[in-house]
Order: sequence, then structure tokens, then C-alpha cells
Amino acid sequence: MIVLLQPDADVAAVSAALQGLGLWTRPMVGGSPVVIEIESHSAAVTEEQLLAVAGVAQVRSRVSPHPRVDAMARTFELPIAGGTAVTLGLDTVLIAGPCAVESQETISQTAALVAHAGGRLLRGGAFKPRTSPYSFAGSGIAALRWLADAARQHGLGVVTEAMSELHVDAVAEVADMIQIGSRNMQNFALLAAVGKKAKPVLLKRGRGADTEEWLMAGEHLLAHGAPWVLFCERGVAGLAGETRNTLDLAAVALLRHAHSLAVAVDPSHGTGRRDLVVPMAKAGVAAGACVVLVEVHPEPAKAKSDGPQALLPAQLKELGDYFGLPPVVPANTALPPYTSRYPEFYKKSVPERRQAVIANLGLSLEAQKYLRSGQLDLAIADKMSENVISTFALPMGLGLNFRINGRDYLVPMVVEEPSVVAAASNAARMVRLAGGFRGDATASVMTAQVQFDHVANAAQAAQIIRNRSDEVMAAANGAIPRMVARGGGCIDIDVRVLTEDDGLMVLHLYVDVGDAMGANVVDTVAEKVAPLVQTWIGGTVGLRILSNLPMRRLVHVECDVGAEVVGGAALADGIARASRFAQVDPFRAATHNKGILNGIDAVAVALGQDWRAVEAGAHAYAGLGSDYRPLATWTRTVTGLRGSMELPLAIGTVGGSTQAHPGVRTAMEIVKVDSARELSVVMAAVGLASNLAALRALAGEGIQHGHMKLHARKSDVFETQPGHK
Repeated sequence: MIVLLQPDADVAAVSAALQGLGLWTRPMVGGSPVVIEIESHSAAVTEEQLLAVAGVAQVRSRVSPHPRVDAMARTFELPIAGGTAVTLGLDTVLIAGPCAVESQETISQTAALVAHAGGRLLRGGAFKPRTSPYSFAGSGIAALRWLADAARQHGLGVVTEAMSELHVDAVAEVADMIQIGSRNMQNFALLAAVGKKAKPVLLKRGRGADTEEWLMAGEHLLAHGAPWVLFCERGVAGLAGETRNTLDLAAVALLRHAHSLAVAVDPSHGTGRRDLVVPMAKAGVAAGACVVLVEVHPEPAKAKSDGPQALLPAQLKELGDYFGLPPVVPANTALPPYTSRYPEFYKKSVPERRQAVIANLGLSLEAQKYLRSGQLDLAIADKMSENVISTFALPMGLGLNFRINGRDYLVPMVVEEPSVVAAASNAARMVRLAGGFRGDATASVMTAQVQFDHVANAAQAAQIIRNRSDEVMAAANGAIPRMVARGGGCIDIDVRVLTEDDGLMVLHLYVDVGDAMGANVVDTVAEKVAPLVQTWIGGTVGLRILSNLPMRRLVHVECDVGAEVVGGAALADGIARASRFAQVDPFRAATHNKGILNGIDAVAVALGQDWRAVEAGAHAYAGLGSDYRPLATWTRTVTGLRGSMELPLAIGTVGGSTQAHPGVRTAMEIVKVDSARELSVVMAAVGLASNLAALRALAGEGIQHGHMKLHARKSDVFETQPGHK
């Protein structure tokens, strides 16, 4: 960029002002007007900021020699033949494979290693440029077929080099991305032929090329039709004798951060040493590389080319794990039957548990990535709440063994309290032996309230509203046309006179909200209807908002469990007595219900539900009538116990955090429910299981026996934290 000064401008003052903006300036000698050049590595400023400097007349951009490279998108959605597309330019992508495709068997073995490590594309040369005419130069056209077959079998894409114009057509048939090797970076006839194939290109930097020559090679490809270029730093000629090349990480940072280009790093060729590949791959990503390209071989000692720089299979997996890459599963792979049974799950390591679930459920790559990181992007967090300064993590576990209405459910649970997940899973296992849980839920009908004060003759006003109920519901549905189009809407109304003397009355609007939680929907309805009704009855409009006691949105679950399974007849009797205790004593009922909500809340948090609304509704329902009572009861049967529970549950599978939070989307993939009603039954079953586990512990060895052992484990973690004294 250059700045032209006004004829009478003070050059030194203008230069000082520009430097104050963080710019590196250099006056261009001779000529009029005076011109000041701004070096490319300066701070980013707008043209308006430059023109605001006293003495600046014009701002001009230098004409770039590579305009297509400058305008190229930072990211690219790479389609994979027979696999899942991969986005290049954002998160780290691993490309791996042998230097050369040696045999069909070897490349098939390597493809399996790459997929297991989380690599998305398989690399390998069918044609190899070799310094010596006596070295292995690849297997030719046959190798392209082996490479393609191995990649497709494992759901991978293909990256392979076109070394000659004669082979471009054959390479383009199998490659998802065509590679231009270092020695051919300035083979302009080859660049033109590859560009005409209109496929994305991985362009390796020449061993003696500067970055401008590298960028110009990319310009050649784009000018001839290539849709996108991935620039790959593979090392330049250096002075160090112990490495094959010098991996130029400054060039990686330059292209990524100064030119906003996607960059790959090849530490295998960049170092030529297996022991340096992994650390330099990590350094490359730290510098800005979004793709890591490495060589791997099932048995590097037997490789026909570049064995000393090829990673061992275990090292490749270590690299994939470091970047948090999930294994690749081919799209057409048949999944095992969905199950909630994972015997001795707690004995496995966290990675082993995670991999078992991924293999069983066929989770999306997004879900797999979330399970490995458990992180919420700050940009998302900032949109979800206010005054955000960070994020806060909680453990996500799985409720196992749940069988409900004849179907298995693996239930995500987020809770910091020890024993909640384990207790619910163990109780679900006991219930499973007797056939599992049974449950049903009413339609998702929420209640909106409209308060009226100072209504003259409130009883008569209530009747007026009832007589015009059709008009009320029509107005309500007019406010929510999209909900009505989906089959929901206002289905009924009710009017209650609370105090005749004060003219205090409330209008209830019952709205079917489908698979939504529905708070915003019913609030909209209440605000729309209130002024219309006021014109009929007078008075003062008060609150217009939902009730968190949705009496027409109830869920019921029950189950049986054998006496011998819970620990014998005496323990079954004790559970029944404990349940009876809660029925007659509100002090006990409060703790009884807290145990139920331990399970329900944990599922609600994992699935992005308003757990505060869930708790409010549950406790309000328990308090209806003259006494606060237990939500669940257990009675003795001939064979054991029967549990039964009913409560309101206002939850949703659409809207709110269910779309915004990647962890919630992952949890929804795991639980696999089709509707909010189905999810409410699952949540209630977890609550009933938690209640059974608590009563069994209380009636038996006491709550402290298992619970406090898990508390102690949590304390042990705290004791080992750095800085703890």
C-alpha cells in the first residue's frame, strides 16, 4: 500500500502519525508528490484512518501479482468420493500414508491405520520422482487403483501426486485432491494441466523457492481452473546437516496470518527423521497450519522409500489423539444394534468408554469431536448468556441399562454429584430384569396465564370470556401461525375467579407446543389475547406469562423389580416402608423428591432443558392439595416392588440450547428420541430409577456406604491438583 501526500505536507510529521497507527513506513525517494510506502507486515488499518491523517492526499493499493490467490476463500468444503466431506481451513485435518504405494496389501493396511488415527485423507505416490534412477519410483497406474480402493474401503479421501502431464487424467480420476510435488512447483505446463481438471490442489513448496514464487505457482493453478489451493510447507534447503530440510514455520505463519491462506505442513519431508515428525507437526499447527501431512507405514523398516521419516502406527495414533481427531468410520458401515448395556463400563478408561459409544452409535464427526474436547466456544457462549467471561465445564456421563417401553436408551447425564449416574444405572439394570420401565405422556400442552385486576362483577366477566372462547382461541392462534402450521396451537381456555371482592381473575390459555418447551410461544399468546379480552371485561391487565405448573403436560412411568434383585424380601419391605414414610411426612417427602430430581435434572442439563422450570413444576405438583407429597411411590407386590410416578415435565427437543450448544446436540444424538413426549418419558424413568437407588441404599447399608466412597474419590482428585496444600 502507498500513501500520496499533499504538496505542502510535512513528510516527517505524516510519517510519525502513520507510525503512531502501528505502521512501518518508508518514504520513496524522488518525484512529486511525495509517496510513503507502508510495508505489508504493518498493523491493519482502514483507508479511512489513513485519509484522516493530516497531509495525506490519496491511498492506493499496489497491484498484486497474484490476485486470485489473494481472493481465494480461507476454507474449502472438500467432497470425498464415497465418504463424508471434510472442511479444510478450520480445524486440524490429518492426511497420512506411505511415501509410495508399494502393494495393494500394504496400502490397505495403511488406510486402516490412518482411519483409526482420525486421518481424513490417504496420501501415497503412484509415481515418485527419485534422485537415483535405481530407486523405487512407484508402481504406476496400478497403484492408483490400489490407493483408491483402500481409501474408499475406509471412508477416506485420496491425495496423490501428478508428476507428469501424461498422468494427469489418470490421477484426476481417483484423487479427491491432486498433489503438486516440490520438484514440480514451477513446472508451469504441469500446473496448467492440473488446473484444467478443476480439482483442489495440494501445492508443495519448492526446496529452494521463496514464498512469492510459491504464491505465484498457486496463481498459475487458479488461473487455469483449479477451484482452491492448499499450500504445503515441506521444508527448504538449510544449513543443518542432521535434518533432511529446514521446516520453515515462519512461512507457515506468513501465509496463514498475513495472507489469510490455508496452509499444510509436512514435517516428514521437513525433517527426514521419525523422532522429529510429531513435535514439528505440533509446532506447525501452532504456527497456523490447518492440515498436517505425514508419512506412515505398517513396517517402516521395510518401506521401499523414505522409511526413516515414516511414523510407526502407534505414533500416528498419538498424533491423532493429540489433535482430538475421531476415528473415521465409512458411511456405509453397518452399526451394531443400539443398546444401553455396557457391562463393566466403569472399569474402562475414559477413551475406551468414549470409543465404545462412538462405535455403537455411529455419532457424527461433530459429536465425536465434542466428546473428545468437551469445550464450548466462547463465541457461542457469549450469544447464550450475558457478561460472559469464560465457560464452565461439568462431567458428562451415561445412564446405562435403561429399557423403556421395550426399547433401549443410552441416557446422557451431566451432574457434579458423585453416585447419581452410577446409582441410576444400577437401578435401571435391576428394573431391566423385570422387563424395564413403562411410560406415557400427554400432549405437550403448556399453560399461559393472563391476570386481570379490578374487574367489576368478576363472575359475570368470567362467563363472558367462556361464551367467547372461540374468539379467544382464534386470536391466540393468530399470534403463532407457524406453531399452528406445525399442528399445534391454542386448544382450550379456562377462567378462574381468585377473589371476587378485588375483582382478581385469571385466564388460562392451553397451547399445544409440539416438540418445543414452549415458554416463548405461550408468552406470545398471553400478550396477544390480553388487550382483546380487556375490551370485553374492563379492569386492569396484569401479568401475561406461562405457568411452570403445566397440569396438561404430565408424564407417567412405572416399573416392577424383583425382591431378590434388590437384595431380598427384607430389603424390599424396607423400601416400601421408606416410600410410605414419604407419603405421610412432608419433611421426608422433600428429600424423597430431591432424589428423583437428581436423575431428572442431570438429564435436563445434558439435553439443554430448563431444569429450573422442571424443578418448579415438580415441587408445585407435589404440593397440590393440603400436604406436600412424594412424586413416586413404591408398593410391595407378591414378587417384589412396583414403582409409580407422575409429574409435569415441560421439555423440548427443538429450540433453545438444543441447537446452539454442541454438547446438547451430541447428547441428543446419543439418546435418540423422536419427540419431546418420548424424551419426557425417558427423563421420568431416570428419575424413578434414581429414587429406587436412593431408597434401596437408605433401607439397606445407608446412603453413606457407596456415596461417600465416590465423594472420597473426588476429594482425592482435589488433593493431587498443583498448588493444593
